[in-house]
Amino acid sequence: MKAAQRQFLVTVDGISTPFAQKSGGEVTSDATKVWDGGSTQPDVIAAPAEVGDLTLTRPYDPLRDQDVLNRLITLVGQWRTTVSIQPTESDLRASRVKPRVYPNALLIGVREPEIDASSGDAADFELTFAVGGIG
Repeated sequence: MKAAQRQFLVTVDGISTPFAQKSGGEVTSDATKVWDGGSTQPDVIAAPAEVGDLTLTRPYDPLRDQDVLNRLITLVGQWRTTVSIQPTESDLRASRVKPRVYPNALLIGVREPEIDASSGDAADFELTFAVGGIG
């Protein structure tokens, strides 16, 4: 059965409730083409694979989130935690599929809610993590 984008639980150890969105975390490798003299085909040399930064977003609830944001802002560049992405069934219960785990993720950014007195859009906040690998 196919899954919808909403069928994931995105959790951060040390933060009590899941996040609504995740972007990033792609695994890529740089490659270089090297040509020998007289060759018509290059050799391709790859660098080690790297995992892109993760950005997690969720709607802002001042009672739930402001104390957490106040604490995390002081820990940017210092706090390490584990981020987990757990696929779910259609009823949003965790599936039997092994979660994607990013251990030792370093908090490198906190974006607080944007403010606009003329807007009725939902407020949200973001956390950005640098990750070294996937567990």
